[in-house]
Amino acid sequence: MILPLLRSAVIPVEFSHGFTTRAGGVSQGCYESLNVGGSWGDLEHAVATNRSRVVAASRCERFFMGRQVHGAEVAVISERDAPEAMRGHSCDGLVTAQPGTAVAVLVADCVPIVLADPETGACAAVHAGWRGTFLGVARVAVEQLQRQFGVKPRNLCAALGPSIGPCCFEVGDDVVAAAHATLGDQAASCVTVSARGKPHVNLWRSNTLILEAAGLRPEAIDALGCCTMCDPTRFFSYRRQGRATGQHLGFIGRPSS
Repeated sequence: MILPLLRSAVIPVEFSHGFTTRAGGVSQGCYESLNVGGSWGDLEHAVATNRSRVVAASRCERFFMGRQVHGAEVAVISERDAPEAMRGHSCDGLVTAQPGTAVAVLVADCVPIVLADPETGACAAVHAGWRGTFLGVARVAVEQLQRQFGVKPRNLCAALGPSIGPCCFEVGDDVVAAAHATLGDQAASCVTVSARGKPHVNLWRSNTLILEAAGLRPEAIDALGCCTMCDPTRFFSYRRQGRATGQHLGFIGRPSS
């Protein structure tokens, strides 16, 4: 079957990438149907089947995910690394330049970011919740791509997949303070106040600003603008349903053939 995925036109065609939706899997009930998260109660065999479909869609022989901790560590995937070992490694981003290798992150409201450099063939997947966003995990990924593979930031393209949007991301003063600490004067464009007088934060805009500050061209950054909380038909959402929900994957790789 052809797995329904969301993709971005800014990612070069030599890379395989995608953001999953709820559609195309075998899970039932509140996890229906393409739940790829194994921590919140879904049947193990259903999650394994769903993940295998995403791996097949990546067209890569090796598929890497880490153990996400809402931090800013970005792991480097080399030819010697094994996917099974990396699942126990704490990180919120992965970078690689290995052909036939895909890197991926799990999300259920946080922002999945994929980056690609057509010049070196390097790519990255980043998990950016509000903590990771304001710790600069996207910036750290760009720095790792530079350091490890000689990537020039202006050559990078980035896509931000489905996540909770500014329409729904009501936050406390701690999140607002983190936005101002990281973004300075630019935080004003990322923080709004709702009609109920509650602050909302725009994680798409925040990560876009962080990527631009890291050297990416504005026209090379694509935020898909899909709010997971607003759209229960297409997306899982932790904010909407708590742990009685599934998770999505954002992935990118460069198939070897």
